[in-house]
Amino acid sequence: MKKISLLMSGLLLLPLGEAKAVSDNALQRQIDNLREDLQIMQREAYRNKGDMAGSSAQDVMVKLGEMDENLRDMVGRLDMMEHNIKTLEEKINVINKDVDVRLKMIEGKPIEDSGMGTNAPVKKFDAPVAQGAPAAVVGGAIAKGDDLPKVNTKTAEQIYQEGMDAINAGKNDEAAEKFTAVLTKFPDHKLAANAQYWLGESYYGKKDYAKAAVAFAKGYEKYKDGNKGADNILKLGMSMQMLGKKDEACTAFVNLPKEFPNAAANLKNKASQMAKELECKE
Repeated sequence: MKKISLLMSGLLLLPLGEAKAVSDNALQRQIDNLREDLQIMQREAYRNKGDMAGSSAQDVMVKLGEMDENLRDMVGRLDMMEHNIKTLEEKINVINKDVDVRLKMIEGKPIEDSGMGTNAPVKKFDAPVAQGAPAAVVGGAIAKGDDLPKVNTKTAEQIYQEGMDAINAGKNDEAAEKFTAVLTKFPDHKLAANAQYWLGESYYGKKDYAKAAVAFAKGYEKYKDGNKGADNILKLGMSMQMLGKKDEACTAFVNLPKEFPNAAANLKNKASQMAKELECKE
């Protein structure tokens, strides 16, 4: 009898282990693909930097414009890669927890509430039926919630990706609508900070510098500790410069390296260059 129990346990564990291995392998392949895309993007940025040597001032300005567009695309893709990696890691953690719960069920060990949905579902009340009323009026029992048609709603990730696709295609109005939708429907989502920054970029791209300044300022104030804090203050300064507000622009450029000492070198260098061009005082 003991041998049969061990055999049944082994048969139950076999498909479970295989499913976990397949899931882990698939998730690892996705992570590897994301990392490979990142390496390709880094090589492209380095190659574009080398191509600028020996060019005329006009050519350099043209290439800088092209690099700015490419950088915008790469930053957007990096944002999505970072989000996808976090999502994959969360899926791996869920799979590991599920395997642990099933092993304990097989071994007969007590299972703690891990949020995996192992508790028995609560029985729903039956729909009330009107007594003595004509069937034509009542229509039998009142429809249950399960009988109603499901409403398909897009996730924050889907709307955000649509916004990134739009801004990369130069459709700034559409991009602004998508990023606004993320901020309105999912204000506490982990993509909200990025959506706020790209909303500013959408306005900046269509030369609506007043709205761009407001968006970047809000992103700086609300998501200062996020990964877009330095980007927001830099583009806030650039928006103010385009609006002819030199003092406000200088404040942004001069304070960027002070408030964000660990910001990317290209952001600090850009702020320093803009400050020099405007002859800002420290």
